[in-house]
Amino acid sequence: MSALGGATVLAGCGGQKTTGDGPGGTDQKGGTFINTSPESATTLDPRMNELAWANSMMHYLFDSLLAVKPDGSEIVPHLAKERPKKKDETTYTVPLKQGVTFHDGSELTAEDVAYSFNWVLDPKNKSTNRENLGFIESVDATGDYEVTFNLKYAYALFELELTGMNAVIVPKKAAENKGQKKFAQKPVGSGPFKLKQWQTGSHLTLERYDDYFLKKANLKQIKYRIIPEAQTAFVDLKTSGVHQASVPEKLLGEAKNIDSIQMKRISQFDYNGLVFNSKRKPFDDRKVREAMQYLVDYDDMLKVTKGELGKRSYGFMPKEVNEAWDFPWKEWKQKYYPPKDHEKAKQLLEEAGYGDGFDVTMSTLASGKFKNMVIKLQNEMDQVGINAEVQEVDIGRWLDQLDTGEFDVTIYGWSGGQDPDGFYYYLFRNPRNDDGGVEDSYVGNASAGMLYEAYPDSEKLKKADQKIREARKLGSRDERRKLYIELAETFQSEYPHIPVYSEQSATAWSKKVNGYDPTAFAAQPLCNKWSNASLSN
Repeated sequence: MSALGGATVLAGCGGQKTTGDGPGGTDQKGGTFINTSPESATTLDPRMNELAWANSMMHYLFDSLLAVKPDGSEIVPHLAKERPKKKDETTYTVPLKQGVTFHDGSELTAEDVAYSFNWVLDPKNKSTNRENLGFIESVDATGDYEVTFNLKYAYALFELELTGMNAVIVPKKAAENKGQKKFAQKPVGSGPFKLKQWQTGSHLTLERYDDYFLKKANLKQIKYRIIPEAQTAFVDLKTSGVHQASVPEKLLGEAKNIDSIQMKRISQFDYNGLVFNSKRKPFDDRKVREAMQYLVDYDDMLKVTKGELGKRSYGFMPKEVNEAWDFPWKEWKQKYYPPKDHEKAKQLLEEAGYGDGFDVTMSTLASGKFKNMVIKLQNEMDQVGINAEVQEVDIGRWLDQLDTGEFDVTIYGWSGGQDPDGFYYYLFRNPRNDDGGVEDSYVGNASAGMLYEAYPDSEKLKKADQKIREARKLGSRDERRKLYIELAETFQSEYPHIPVYSEQSATAWSKKVNGYDPTAFAAQPLCNKWSNASLSN
């Protein structure tokens, strides 16, 4: 899970015999597939990465124990020989495939698997993945090709967590010999491609690993070109300079009419909105937060942010999650997402003692999708006498504001995945109740609108935090569904956010790429168990 991790750049492996950087080729073996990314990775060590777009690149370097089928229907063994065997509620053994090798030629064993997980869990290593694997107490090598997971508690999403980049395997010997910083620059994995060249801000080139344990990729290389402007990347795709690029909303119509490319929309399983700081006046008053809901037309908000590439979100989750879990999102829409009604907003502000308005600052990143959302609210506030100043900040300042709680209103984006836990545990739990507590410098949960800090004695919120923690431990989907419905009612009725949208990406790729079908679930869509893409003239 990652903040603002929305746009996932998808790629894969395919093939031809050309060896240059051009996207063309003459047969089915070899060639370089050229993808685009708006930004560089900051590290190639999966244990220290928290950026979604970098994960999509690193999935070609590293493997996980389990994988999700491209249609999302099933979790299947990958490096594991079988799915985890349950010994008791908190103990699982996982047999490993034999003969899997890392890019340095060494064999992947249980020692590597145990090392990979325990390194992340060790607080002194300060891994950014530690929170995501916090349900694990330890991992033991209980045979050359068998590991045992010892969990802190029964965890409903155990297998799903073993499919992601938070749980990939690195070689113990190479990681220890290189040290973390050198490993981040020259990583060694077991994936279908190995690192050839990385130039930050320019490109990342991966080269086929001929001894990959599943099958040798058709493609000889995958290259990611860093192109910050989406429109520029799309022009490169049109002119055959690259094989794949994102399609900006304003170019969707044009993309549909280009015969040489095909396009697909992919849900990002994220949530984006505006957060009010309940610890500060006037948003410490629930009626003021409720009044904000009547200021906006949610469809207009969506239109000025993502337009066709976004969907309204309900219960702080994407529509796909609401539908998959059969949540009563239509009832929530009627109850918590009212039509724009400035008179009702004024009435609530009057009742809260703010009938004459107030001054407020709203911070935003420069990105249009966020900035437009803030400006829209600013304009609506002005019509009911609220003087709102928009403050554009860089990502470092924005993260600092969240950490320190120094904001009135700010933007928020979160990639939570396919399960409600990915949204409620990370956005709305009270971290003060985590095992081991929080650091002395901890100020509060900004994504929850500082509700826990504003109302420390609230029994309603205390019960909500307990339910969030209980829901991830239950094995029954029906029992979990019941708790998440109660949680959605609790937090929606506190109005800590203006919930706006979940995002879709539109990705287009050249018809010269064969056997390629990126999805929201495929980790290595160019070369995995189900596909092996190639290039043609």
